[in-house]
Amino acid sequence: MKHLGAWTLLWLCVCAWTAKTWAADPDPPYTLKELAELALRHTLATGEGSWKVAGAQARLRQLQAARFLPRLRLESTSGLVPAAHGDIFNPPADTSGLRDLGPFNQTELEFVQPLYVAGAAALGRAAQQGVVVEEAGVEGQRLDLVLEVAELYYSIQLAHQLGDLADDLQKKIAEKRAEIEENPAIPLSGHYKFRLALVELAKQGQIIEQKLALAQAALAWKTGLKEGESVELDTLELVPETAVLPPLDSLCARALGQRPDWRKLQAGLKAKEAMVKAARGAYYPQLMLSGGVRYAVAPKRTDQHSPFVKDEFNYFNGGMVLRLRQALEWNLIGAEVDKAQAEYQELKAKERLNAQGIRVDVERAHTNYQQALSELGAAIETRRLSRQWLKEAQDAYELDADEAKELIAGFEAWAQSEQAYYEAVYRHNLALAKLEKTTGGLSLKVRP
Repeated sequence: MKHLGAWTLLWLCVCAWTAKTWAADPDPPYTLKELAELALRHTLATGEGSWKVAGAQARLRQLQAARFLPRLRLESTSGLVPAAHGDIFNPPADTSGLRDLGPFNQTELEFVQPLYVAGAAALGRAAQQGVVVEEAGVEGQRLDLVLEVAELYYSIQLAHQLGDLADDLQKKIAEKRAEIEENPAIPLSGHYKFRLALVELAKQGQIIEQKLALAQAALAWKTGLKEGESVELDTLELVPETAVLPPLDSLCARALGQRPDWRKLQAGLKAKEAMVKAARGAYYPQLMLSGGVRYAVAPKRTDQHSPFVKDEFNYFNGGMVLRLRQALEWNLIGAEVDKAQAEYQELKAKERLNAQGIRVDVERAHTNYQQALSELGAAIETRRLSRQWLKEAQDAYELDADEAKELIAGFEAWAQSEQAYYEAVYRHNLALAKLEKTTGGLSLKVRP
């Protein structure tokens, strides 16, 4: 027993240590694609758009179900009724006083089957396009959400890069501060520049930390992570995304085929066209078959077989009829047709405007990306030259302490070029993400 107790204690200790270790493990790093997928599952799966799609699909199923036996009902009533034996030729001898009670049941089955309903097929096509409209709306929300996640992802990377840059600057300034302050060749402004730079860096560091915390909180909220759960990115290094862009005309043409708003408009046009045909169908008659079976039984009451005696307690009958329904409200029907036609033409007019608007959107996003790409190239060259200048200034200062003024100027240019580079990378990556969203989700990035 002593050995068993020792092994049990050892096992509990191991379990406690393992649980502690697992609890301390950091969250797995997320790529941009994984974060977008998390956000889509969290937001769109329970959002308003998904319920709109479900409602449109339910309306479609309702219309499809109405094609076969839209009315099929069974109604049954049971109870107790007074006993009654005899008929009109042999009535009961005692018609007064209390009589025995007996069970009673009445059951009726009725059905209606449409044979010809003008416009029913058109209503089905309109419902199908209604589902496409709602699905396109959800797709538009998906593209917006992916762009929002990308913006937060790149913002966190930018904040980390600028924070690291600020820390690096503070360290380098602290290393050179005492040495430069003792150098008599440096003017008074140089000393104060170093002190002011430290104050400014401390302030910028606080601002960067605040923006980073807000971006991480927003990204955790978008992706549905638990409150307080850290969002660990796969990489904190902000690097330019590589992209391959087809010609502008090809981008515009592909955008017309992929953009959710364009697909939504096209589905809406087909739905409105079908509604016009459905409205015209009201001019034509409807043909349907209806009928049913009725059954009633009361064991303690005599079944009356005479056709001239109404018996509500014992019977079995049924039948079918062919029904014809014709609407004669010609003016109202004509008004409904005109209304449906006007709604169709209204969307048709928007089609021409939207086609031009989409091309303008794609051209604007393409221009913004090209401008961001050009600015990134200039920032890369400026960064290269600033680094070369700082290196040469450091070499010159090592040989001649009187060159400290040139070192300060090179140091300032290097810091500014580093910040400008990371900001240019951020604008470039975000412009590329916006171009992908504007073209309807085309994948333009070159995956590693």
